[in-house]
Amino acid sequence: MYLSQTEIEEKLKNNEPYVVRLNVDPNCVVEFHDLIRERVVFEGNTIDDQVLLKSDGYPTYHLANVVDDHEMKITHVIRGEEWLSSTPKHILLYEAFGWDKPFFAHVPLLLNRDGAKLRKRQGDVAAEAYRDKGYMPEAMINFLALLGWNAGDYREFYTLEELIKAFSIERVHKAGAIFNLDKLNWLNAEHIRRKSTQELLPKVKEELQKSEFANSISNDETLMLIIEAMKERVQFIKDFIYACPYFYVDPIEYDQEVIEKRWSAETRLELEKFCENLNLIENPSKEDYEKILQQTCESLGIKKAKIIHPIRLAVSGIGTGPGLYDILYIIGKQKTIERIRKAVEKIKK
Repeated sequence: MYLSQTEIEEKLKNNEPYVVRLNVDPNCVVEFHDLIRERVVFEGNTIDDQVLLKSDGYPTYHLANVVDDHEMKITHVIRGEEWLSSTPKHILLYEAFGWDKPFFAHVPLLLNRDGAKLRKRQGDVAAEAYRDKGYMPEAMINFLALLGWNAGDYREFYTLEELIKAFSIERVHKAGAIFNLDKLNWLNAEHIRRKSTQELLPKVKEELQKSEFANSISNDETLMLIIEAMKERVQFIKDFIYACPYFYVDPIEYDQEVIEKRWSAETRLELEKFCENLNLIENPSKEDYEKILQQTCESLGIKKAKIIHPIRLAVSGIGTGPGLYDILYIIGKQKTIERIRKAVEKIKK
């Protein structure tokens, strides 16, 4: 930094090329304390001379970074470990300007499963990409906090408030952290499960409006029942829609594997009997569906398992999902009977 402001302005006025450069004494030693890596030492002969101000009058990153941080009164500079080699240049600039230096902390790199640095071509690296895929902000913060840090125990689930209380930069690890997508998915599911139905409702409504089922449900009460039935089975908000389409539209296909395993020659008669008994009840509760199924089994002399699976297949098209009585109660008596009778006509065995 050997040109005065007047000299720089004169060169600019005359269109003369110039460069302001940080010239590092090869015999100097730059030592500083890193909040994560503790004592760090750089010898002068390992620090490159650095262009600070280009001939077009624009500063390079290193000068702009130091000036900007000083002007904003930044007290802690926390950045990735790849910037560690730039820190001695910044310290020399702080000293040259006579400014107080901030605290420095260089966090470990994020790594893929193979131990290589996380890169865009190998996966998403932008926070927006994870938002667009349906990850909850709370889950993402929780996950990122655990990359290279823990509180000294095996705990993995944290709310933001709990993280604020537990976090200390001294417990950040020096080694790189593996970006484990399976853990992120698990945390996303956990954060969804621990939210109340009321908290989830606006998120599910927003997702529903973007789906092909936007006009299928018009009341919050039904959506809240779906949320309660599915909460333990989802990883993403969109799963409240796409993992259970039978809540929104009638099934048009039936799982062939379930048909082969659960549908028998007697199923038609058994399901018709269930519909007859159900038709006798006005506005059945969830408990009523269970009682009617039990009565049907007793009158036919069969076990529940023989009819539960065909009913589930008939109303949902698949053999898995939340509790059968939850499904029947949510879609209602009329839809239940209609779907069962439609399945009986369509499934031939």
